[in-house]
Amino acid sequence: MTTVRFFMIGMLFSLLAAPLAQAASGDERILLSAGGIVVTGQDLQQELLLLTGPERIQALATPDRLKNLLRQIYLGKRLTAEAERLGLDRTPLTQARLMAVRRQTLSEALREQAEERIEPPDITALAREHYATRRDEFQLPDQFRAAHILKKVRCDCERDPQRQRIEQLRARLQAGEDFAALAKTESEDTESAVQGGDLGGWVKREQLVAPFADAMVKLEPGQVSGVVETQYGFHLIKLLERQPARLQSFEEAQSGLEERLRKTYNQEQLRKQAASYMPGADAKFDDPALEAVLQGR
Repeated sequence: MTTVRFFMIGMLFSLLAAPLAQAASGDERILLSAGGIVVTGQDLQQELLLLTGPERIQALATPDRLKNLLRQIYLGKRLTAEAERLGLDRTPLTQARLMAVRRQTLSEALREQAEERIEPPDITALAREHYATRRDEFQLPDQFRAAHILKKVRCDCERDPQRQRIEQLRARLQAGEDFAALAKTESEDTESAVQGGDLGGWVKREQLVAPFADAMVKLEPGQVSGVVETQYGFHLIKLLERQPARLQSFEEAQSGLEERLRKTYNQEQLRKQAASYMPGADAKFDDPALEAVLQGR
């Protein structure tokens, strides 16, 4: 058994190392056979071509995973053979579907080849020009880090009792209790409570409900608001940090901007190529034939 295991591992790694471009060269080794159906090395290589690099490594990581992949290939071949035996490959609908898949596959292959052949412009120069002429795109708004204590109001019957509870918590804060410690034990926003009420990360005003945001922006770092009512209930808000609005530097924006411009440029080149394949000015429709189609003749 150990010998067989090492043989299988050796074989699968040799398959992994084999150039996948040779998938069509005809590896006729039979890797699995049953019921008159065989799965060959060529079948496997063709299947591997359809996987991403990480998926390919996973599929060939162990003998069991390789066997599972071979079973899936076998199943596909068995189902195909049965459909052909029943003549399903010759029905008009199946023929139309096969033709559509062929068109789509070849069209995608052409698009991929065209994308590989696109000559990239000087993206950094384009990015600098874009940054210089559209600086408003890189204006960062005020950003805030805040924490809160929440008492939820699920119905009108809870409004007065929860208002009383939040007022009591406010009094405890005014008496000197620690905000984070109180949030951990009293806040009903369970996600932020474990972080001492911290909402986590920087937020922009427009990301928050209006009453909460309006109260928060009036605070200085370290200050705690009065009781704020929102659709969620009653809050006590503490502003942790404020980052004033500023212009993002080119160096900060460069990576994302270049990626966006590169993607836009490639899409435009592909769009132009696709347009070049559309019928031109010399295109002619056979109107009588079209009319016959519309008439069902």
